[in-house]
Amino acid sequence: MDLYDIHTHDSSSTSADEGEPSHPYILNVYPLGFEDAKDALLGCSFSCGVHPWYSENAEPQLKFLSEIAGDSRIVAIGEAGYDKLKGPELSIQQHVFEYQISLSEKLKKPLIIHCVKAWDELIASKKKFNPKQAWIIHGYKGKPELTKQLLAHGFMFSVNDKFNIDSVKVIPLNMMFCETDTHDISIESVYEILADALEMPIENLTEKLENNIARTFPQLITVNVS
Repeated sequence: MDLYDIHTHDSSSTSADEGEPSHPYILNVYPLGFEDAKDALLGCSFSCGVHPWYSENAEPQLKFLSEIAGDSRIVAIGEAGYDKLKGPELSIQQHVFEYQISLSEKLKKPLIIHCVKAWDELIASKKKFNPKQAWIIHGYKGKPELTKQLLAHGFMFSVNDKFNIDSVKVIPLNMMFCETDTHDISIESVYEILADALEMPIENLTEKLENNIARTFPQLITVNVS
C-alpha cells in the first residue's frame, strides 16, 4: 500500500536521477509554472489553479489554466477559494473561484479548496453550483461544529500534521486525505500522527485513504503507480 500526499508545494521527494517520486503525491503549481514543472518532474502529478491571494488581475492565468487543465497529469484544479485575511476583495476572489469551479466540472476533476474565515461564502458557492466533482478543503483545522456543517454539504477534507483532533474524529474516513502542504514534515509522519489520533493501526488508515484516492484521483493511480 502507498501513502499519498494530495497537496504539497515541495517536489524534493522526487529523485534527481529518475524524476520518480518516492511516494505518490500531487504537486501544486500555478498555471504559468506548469510546463516547466511538467518537463522537470516526469513522475509527478499536479494540481493547478489560481490561489485567492492572487485573484487580482488573474485573467492571463485563468486563460492559460483553461488551455492546460485538460492535461492528464493535472489531476485536480486549485488550490482555489476564499480568504478574508489576505488577497483582494471577496467579489474579485469569487469571480476567480467560480471560473475554476466551472472548469473543474467541465473537465471532471476534483477541486482543491483554500478557505480562511469565509465558510459561509464557500457553502453558498457549493449550493449555487451543486458540483458533481469532489471539493476537498486542504489543510483543514476547523472545529467539530464547523466540520459537521461542512460534512452536511458534502465537503471532503485533507489534513496535515496540524489538525483539530476532535474534528478528525468526526470526519468519516471515506471523506479524508493527507497532505504535507508547505510543512517540513514527511507524509509518513502525517499518516502516523493521524493514525495515532484516531487510535487505529496505520495499515488500516492507509487502506482507507488509498480507496479514497482510487475513487477521487483515478489518474493519480495511473501516473504514479502503474
